Amino acid sequence: MQRIRQKELYLQSFLLALGVAFAFFIPFIIKDQGYFLFFGDFNVQQVPFYQMAHDMVRSGNVFWNWNTDLGVNFIGSYSFYLLGSPFFWVTLPFPSAVVPYLMGPLLILKFGLASLTAYCYIRRFVKTPSSALIGGLLYAFSGFSVYNIFFNHFHEAIVFFPLLLLGLELYMAENRKGPFALAVFICALSNYFFFAGMAVFVFIYWFLRIISGAWRLTLPRFLWLAFEVAIGVALAAFLLLPSYYSVIQNPRTNYTYYGWNAMLYTKPQLFANIIEVFFFPPDLPARPVFFPGTEEKWASLAGWMPLFGMTGVLTYVVSKKGTWLRRIIAIMAVMALIPTLNSAFFFFNSSYYARWFYMPILMMALATVVSIEDSEANWKSGLKWNALIVAAFTLAIGFYPAQEGGVEQLAGIRFPSMDWYQKFIEFFGLYVKEFDDRFWITCGISIVSLIIIGVLIPLMRKTPKTFAQFAVAAVMCVSVIYSTYFIGMGKTHSYDTTGHIIPDLLHGKVQLEDSDNYRVDVFDGMDNTAMFFGLPTIQAFHSVVPVSIMDFYNYIDVERTVGSRPEVPHYGIRPLLSVKYLLDYTGDGNNFIENGETKMPGYTFYTSENNYDIYENDNYLPYGFTYEYYMNTEACEEHGESYRELMMLKALLLTDKQIKKYGSLLKPLDATTDPKYYKDYLETFADSQYNYGDPPAAGTPAENPDIAV
Repeated sequence: MQRIRQKELYLQSFLLALGVAFAFFIPFIIKDQGYFLFFGDFNVQQVPFYQMAHDMVRSGNVFWNWNTDLGVNFIGSYSFYLLGSPFFWVTLPFPSAVVPYLMGPLLILKFGLASLTAYCYIRRFVKTPSSALIGGLLYAFSGFSVYNIFFNHFHEAIVFFPLLLLGLELYMAENRKGPFALAVFICALSNYFFFAGMAVFVFIYWFLRIISGAWRLTLPRFLWLAFEVAIGVALAAFLLLPSYYSVIQNPRTNYTYYGWNAMLYTKPQLFANIIEVFFFPPDLPARPVFFPGTEEKWASLAGWMPLFGMTGVLTYVVSKKGTWLRRIIAIMAVMALIPTLNSAFFFFNSSYYARWFYMPILMMALATVVSIEDSEANWKSGLKWNALIVAAFTLAIGFYPAQEGGVEQLAGIRFPSMDWYQKFIEFFGLYVKEFDDRFWITCGISIVSLIIIGVLIPLMRKTPKTFAQFAVAAVMCVSVIYSTYFIGMGKTHSYDTTGHIIPDLLHGKVQLEDSDNYRVDVFDGMDNTAMFFGLPTIQAFHSVVPVSIMDFYNYIDVERTVGSRPEVPHYGIRPLLSVKYLLDYTGDGNNFIENGETKMPGYTFYTSENNYDIYENDNYLPYGFTYEYYMNTEACEEHGESYRELMMLKALLLTDKQIKKYGSLLKPLDATTDPKYYKDYLETFADSQYNYGDPPAAGTPAENPDIAV
């Protein structure tokens, strides 16, 4: 089909999206004194990670980082978050203090570029640039994109994915060599996790395009395509290989589905949740409203397209039969609803994620704008089905009887907090669920969008240009409104940005002596507090760390999943890990001193600085301390997990092989004949008034009066 030459809207696609993102980011940036701060992971990971990594690269120290947990391979641990992202490398010319200010502008840029790349891909399938413009905006400001502001580094995948499909189209349809290899390289480099999911999708996409007759496949063309894939991956290998060796050891990658769990989600609410997210604006991460029972708080479950929702997609599915696009949408729907198939996009891991939904969203945006141009498409039917599904979810969740605290309530009506119906609620014994206001506002945005689409549908055929203009304007307005609301709600769950994060962490400093020989501890503070100060610490919120760290914490009975947060009862690991200072934020009301005593023994007040009380560990042991005794695993484990950290203070833990090689240099420790390690430790810096957790199990030192507390 030959298209009439029309003025392309590449620049408009970028600038309009940039303007939309500017409109909903800038008010929050102004409020936070030039920074963009959100809540949760964004504040405690994205911001300090960017600044710390920026400083490391500029200093040339790119192999090992002591300021992340107990020490990590810098490349392997940060390639997932930012190290392969071109947006991160843009920050390098700027001074360190400027980097946190760049987080907001970089997100605005990502939204603009996502619209542009989607426009470039969609333009190949539509007659008019205005349709591609609408499709680019739908993709850029989908619920998935807005939800994942929380995970700043997910937007790299959103930006570059359309280029991967575009490169494939250019090669298979026009035999243009090179763009696909370049797209493979960019996607693999920017984030290996998302690249693995893209590879699965691209294979399905390629196969469906082949069997639909869109492309002609020959052996030479297939071999060259494979060559471009290999070249793209090879160019990114300098990041992919260290990332692979870091991730493959992580125990979180070993969880897979078995039996019926591979076919059915164990939480029934999840099935409905997966469908719902395409009909309503997104829930907040960690604060779900529609289906809290799924307990998938960080899974990136979001997919709604602003204004259009699923109307255009349902219109396309009803109107078109046997097309490759209809098939791929159907396949993606099935894969989303079957656990094993869903997990194919992230290494078949059984932890539930929907972090691949940006891929079907691009297909749905394409289906929507193709339907706009199709004179035979029945938009009224699509609107009807969308409205029915929205109404079903709204009524079922808003008015269905529910339970709260295990007690059945007469009804679960979700009314916003208004006075006029309060007596009605009290009379019937009804109750208001948590976040009800947010539920009704979210439903309201979806319903109003349906009404606007209903008003615009008559213009679609009568005056297509007018429809396109109004549709673009409406998509932009809805995107600004719901994104502003989403960010505003998220910030209500944040640490105090203007009262704590900005003055105390971004502007403030804690001046301690040179930290080459010690780590710090943070008492019940915000995750990664010490990273803001550039201090090595035992407290770390970081998902990709060496397996040795996880093995160590597991061995001493400290849970380590996505973060290292040893609690107060594990006081013994503080000297073991060379903790010299403890920071206690004074503004949270949870103080390290209670009834005149520190909550861990052996700490002395050191100074107050930058709203932190600082305590010194009287029993600090510097890096590289030496041992007089050694022990084998049997001796260490004789007294149970709770005391292993204390045993390690008494003697060096060696394997049998190491004992044969190094045992002659130390004295052997026999825990049964020399069991006073616990008493020795307490006598050093504490008395018996301190109580640390439950007593050990049978056969442990608690049964021995010589070593009991």
